[in-house]
Amino acid sequence: MNKLLHGNEKYKAMIIGAGRIAATFDTPKSKEVLTHAHAYKKHPKVELLGFFDADKAASKKAAKMWSCQAFGSFEESMGMKPDIVSICTPDNTHLAILKKIISFAPRFVICEKPLTTNLTETKTIVESYEKQRIPLIVNYSRRFDPFVQTLREQLADGTFGNVIGAIGIYSKGLLHNGSHLIDLARYLFGEVASATPLYESIDDDTHKPTVAGFLTFTNCPQFHLAVANEKRYGVFELDILAENARIRLTEHGFACSIQRAQEDKRYPGFPVLGKAIIKKTGLPQAMYRLIDNSVAHLEKKSTLLCSGREVLRTQEICELLLFKALKP
Repeated sequence: MNKLLHGNEKYKAMIIGAGRIAATFDTPKSKEVLTHAHAYKKHPKVELLGFFDADKAASKKAAKMWSCQAFGSFEESMGMKPDIVSICTPDNTHLAILKKIISFAPRFVICEKPLTTNLTETKTIVESYEKQRIPLIVNYSRRFDPFVQTLREQLADGTFGNVIGAIGIYSKGLLHNGSHLIDLARYLFGEVASATPLYESIDDDTHKPTVAGFLTFTNCPQFHLAVANEKRYGVFELDILAENARIRLTEHGFACSIQRAQEDKRYPGFPVLGKAIIKKTGLPQAMYRLIDNSVAHLEKKSTLLCSGREVLRTQEICELLLFKALKP
């Protein structure tokens, strides 16, 4: 199934869905790569065939913007025999689409998070794709950011000393956006040792719980999961307190503030945090790197940065928090 391409051949890609993350968050002229369409069009080894969306007008609009085709049905789009398929539809549609795609046996499938909205169904999908030997990757985008990858290495090698604790803030549902934060924490701090919900709210129109809680990780003894209200503003931040520095991922992960410990100039003998150094992260290029990781995996050059098994583990933690929070 995963034979290498030769010469000028390209992997053919299809996008199911034609909304924001699929096509409209950016344009072909944008410097940042924020959509699947832009990443496919930019990658030298991929040809974007087009879009299928239940909203035919959205398909046509996206196809016109990205100079490709709009397909009138799912079967027509998959009849083009794409090598790579991106699923960029609402969360509750992922399961049905993932089940339908298997019969067409593409070489690779990329899905927006969450894989499905039910843990048992996610496990079934992961096992089914493994059985059919179809690689499956989920867009937990910060795993594909080289800045975050370097931060992970620095936390592991003690550049900032041991992690004392961390605070993560998110909005818009534990499975929808909170899973991004749980997955990022797993990537940086190792596996979850315990998870306790402390607060629950409904902060958008999906009626899905947004849960706050307290977790412990292998390399983070205290992780405070806090929630905001999406109806007021969206937020995604991670504040890491290490022995020798404070590292804050802000602006939804597009920026990072680093303060290193130093002696207080006013009161000598007392250590304090120094002036913040603000850096831009690599998140604007993470979508391209997701596609690049997918292509590299097909060419047997790279392991998947966010496999189905990784996603399943992240959803297990979310499910644990939801179950405890919803339990009477």
